[in-house]
Parts: sequence; C-alpha cells; structure tokens
Amino acid sequence: MNLADSERMAGVLESVGYECSEDPAKADVLIYNTCSIREKAEVKVYSALGKQAKRKRDRMGDLKIVVAGCVAQQEGQQLLRRVPEVDLVMGPQFANKLDELLERVDSQGTQVCATDHIEISEDITVPRRDSSLTAWVNVIYGCNEKCTYCVVPYTRGQEQSRRQEDIRREMLALGEAGYKEVTLLGQNVDAYGRDLPGMAADGSGRRQHTFTDLLRYVHDVPGIERIRFATSHPRYFTDRLVRACAELPKLCEFFHIPFQSGDDNILREMARGYTAARYRSIIDNIRRYMPDASISGDAIVGFPGETEEQYLATERLVREVGFDRVNTAAYSPRPNTPAADWDNQVADLIKADRLNRLNAVVTDVATQRSQRFLGRTLEVLVEGVNPRKSSQAFGRIRHNKLVYFDGDGEVLRGQLVNVKIDQCNPYSLYGDMVEVLRPRAPLPHSVAADTVRDGMLAAAL
Repeated sequence: MNLADSERMAGVLESVGYECSEDPAKADVLIYNTCSIREKAEVKVYSALGKQAKRKRDRMGDLKIVVAGCVAQQEGQQLLRRVPEVDLVMGPQFANKLDELLERVDSQGTQVCATDHIEISEDITVPRRDSSLTAWVNVIYGCNEKCTYCVVPYTRGQEQSRRQEDIRREMLALGEAGYKEVTLLGQNVDAYGRDLPGMAADGSGRRQHTFTDLLRYVHDVPGIERIRFATSHPRYFTDRLVRACAELPKLCEFFHIPFQSGDDNILREMARGYTAARYRSIIDNIRRYMPDASISGDAIVGFPGETEEQYLATERLVREVGFDRVNTAAYSPRPNTPAADWDNQVADLIKADRLNRLNAVVTDVATQRSQRFLGRTLEVLVEGVNPRKSSQAFGRIRHNKLVYFDGDGEVLRGQLVNVKIDQCNPYSLYGDMVEVLRPRAPLPHSVAADTVRDGMLAAAL
C-alpha cells in the first residue's frame, strides 16, 4: 500500500513540474511516506527527521519537509510540534492532493496538517511507477475491521471502493503502456464492494459489486499477462472467489492470507472473526481447486496473554498448512488500539525467543514446499538483470517466487520464458532457460462478461 501511495505522490509532483532526485541532499521537497504498523518504523522516522531538520536550519528554510502516510495520520499536530521544521503532515487519504497541500504551505507560510477523513476522489494523476513492467492498482482504500492490535483503521480510515470502470480504465492504460503484471491492492482486498450501492440481481443476497465480479470484469484487459491481489482477509475469502481464480487464466496461483495466530482464544482476543479451523478450510478449498497454489501469510507472536501452548498452536498451523512464506512479527503495542492498554503484556525476551523459533519453522516449511518445483519447467516473467550476477536474468513465476537463470536480462526483460528448475532454495529458484514464450492472445471482453456466475521520496524543481 505504501509503495502504491509513493508512486501516486511522485506522479502528482511530476505533473506540476518536479523531477525525482536520486540524492535527497539536492531535493527541494523531501517526503517521508511512513508506516505505523510497528513502533520501530516510527522511531526510524523521527531519527531521519532530526537529521533533515538540522539540514533545513542550515539552508535557512528553503527545503520543504513532508511527512505522509500512517505515522503522519496517527501523530498529526503532535508531529509538527515535536519537529517544527516539518512543513506538511498528511494522511494517506491525501496522496493525490499533495500539490494542493504544498501550495497551501507556500501561500499561507505556515505548517499544514491534513489528517481529516475525506472521501477519496478518483485520481486522474498518472503515478510515477517504480517499474515499467509490474504495477500496483488500488481497488479499495481503508479498513472497517477492528483488530485489537492494529492501527490501520485509525490511520487509513473506512473502506472506500473504487468503481469497477475506473479500475479497468487504469489497467487498460497500463496494458497500452507495456505493463505485463498488475497487483490489485486493498487492506482487505476481498472486502471490495461492500460500500458500493446495490444488490445482486439473482436474489442470492450478495452485493451487486464483489471482488469476484471485479476480477472477471478486468481479467480480459489487453496486454496484461498476469493479475495478482493482496491482501486478503479470511472473513471475506469465499468459495466463489476461489473458483474464479481457478477459472481465470491470468490469475496467478498465489494467495496472501494473514492468519496471525493458530490459537482460537488469541484470534478471539484479536477480534479477527474466524477460527484456526476456518482458516484451514479456506486453504483446503484453495488447494482443492488449485493444488499447486502458493500460500503466504502473516503471524504475530507474543500477543498479550499468549501462553507457550498458544504459541505452539501457531507453529502447528504453519506446519499443517505448509506455507510457502510467512511474514512474522513480535507483537508491538500501537497507539489507540485496545490491546496496547491490556495488563497482560508478554515480556520482550519471550517475544524475541518465540519469533526466532517461529522463523526457523517457517524457513523449514518453506524449504520443503519449494522442493516441489525441482525438475519442473515453469513460466517466468523476466524482470531484468540479476543485480548480484550480471550474466544472469531474474524474474518471477506465477507462484511469486524469484527465479534466476543464465541469460541477458536486458534483452529478455518483460518477456515470458520457460525455465527448467534445477535448484530450490526456500524463497528462490535457479534453472536454465528453455524457450521464450509468445504473449497470450487477447480475450474478447464479452467472454469475461458472459462467464459471471456467482519509504522516502525526494523531488527537485
């Protein structure tokens, strides 16, 4: 989400005459796009701001410092008081209004704090994308969940779904520009459409616009070879969605579905809205339709009150599911969240020990899962030259694993190739290129319609 927001802000600045500077020391506007999921990120922001504040004082004020994103939304005026050299504090909902806010800074000659809730308007600015091959496309902003550990609903606001037509229009432009892969983004991407008007005409009781319907609506966009999406919430991951992913050839065999804990009591205290058994049934259903699919998730250890037995339930879930990857973290108390004030906090040493043990389990499971690719020939979308070995190219398979192979990465960039795998590491594969593949023939839009059944930026003038 933050990467997509950064691209949007860079696009806004370029539209009014700024250019991206690789050297922050030469920038006229310095933007810190921040994350507040864990406390460590906040500490890094304030440390970086301290250095830039001194630089601004030395330059007699001709540098504008902007703090954007979730820390900005969370801290608001307090951040401006703590670091008075900051000119603008803006929440993520203002990403496409950066130019207007900077103009206010100039015209008013004062600090500006933009953290009010707003309806996010459709953004006509073209993002400055970091890649010319793969692109993020937001489909829903905000989050209506109230997980007791998470600050996101307080920093990104309520869910706001974009219209299907606007999403398709953005993807059409990407296809025409030569992009090959799109990732549809949302804090809970499978909750898409809950805030849009209307109910399904078939009397099923579904909303008129669901994420499954969106996938079918955009699947045939010319030029786009692959479609991914993230992040999914187990509460909204339906059988209908799984079947659509299995039926639509551009949908990649990769699902990121956070589970957070393997213990039902902890999940209840987190207010996640599902049980470990329900999560297992989702994965079982995915593998029923797509046996080879890769699954990744998120897990938190050391949540308030977590016992050793409850932690071990998370280990068991990781082994039983067979994750290809798990993003792990020790619980970090966040401002304005219920769990931060509970008196049963787990000691930091215990959290660190559990995190290390879980990481070892995750790596062991990922190593075993990776071996299924040995000897297979897989489709790879080439992203470029291996930065560590110039004689190699690299790219990703549909399962979202990196693949390295001998070849000219510059020449092959953007092409689909077949690679026979001869080495499998936990999170990467190696092999030999077999052939370059032809692009898929475009799908007529009527087919998709008829099958519906159920970090930091620096800018210089």
